[in-house]
Amino acid sequence: MNEHAQKAAEFIRDESRTDWHDEALWFVRTKRDKASHGIPEWEELRELASQVKDNVLSNLDQYLEQFESRAVQNGVHVHWAADAEAHNRIVYSILEKHQVQRLVKSKSMLTEECHLNEYLIERGVEVVDTDLGERIIQLKEEPPSHIVMPAIHLKKEEVGELFHEKLHTKKGATDPKYLTEAARQHLRQKFLAAQAAITGVNFAIAETGGVVV
Repeated sequence: MNEHAQKAAEFIRDESRTDWHDEALWFVRTKRDKASHGIPEWEELRELASQVKDNVLSNLDQYLEQFESRAVQNGVHVHWAADAEAHNRIVYSILEKHQVQRLVKSKSMLTEECHLNEYLIERGVEVVDTDLGERIIQLKEEPPSHIVMPAIHLKKEEVGELFHEKLHTKKGATDPKYLTEAARQHLRQKFLAAQAAITGVNFAIAETGGVVV
């Protein structure tokens, strides 16, 4: 049994946790459904977005080259990486050139898939994830459990214990507002001390060379 399957089996055996987890996920789903009900053309927009995505993936080489051309015109330096190893090497070479040792990073599934954090940390770069969920699991030294909600598997009590250990919050504190404020203060100091920042993009705009973060 691989590590993921083993952890999943352990999680499922804890009935109280799985019940709570189901409630949390359904709460999120209900909020999403409530928002969609206010948009009559919701399904049409979803279908259109799906068609646009399929078209881009079918002609990805052309759109990437168009994006590069427009981005360069905007003053952006574009690097091409064939795989995760090349990606990490390029990122580190830029940081090394500018003598960056402290880095803040927004949520990025690409860097997660490339294991960029581990790569940079091994080379002496302090990497701080600034998305709250990502920072929680980074402090816990765990991989994300969900693509959008990386710490959805953790209860507020567990986050409270973690923050007490790592951020020196009050022992036994579980109030989400208190914990969020503690995280905000902690991350503010990291932002102010950072020498560089990395962000992923939700999508890039080939027509203009812009990005949507």
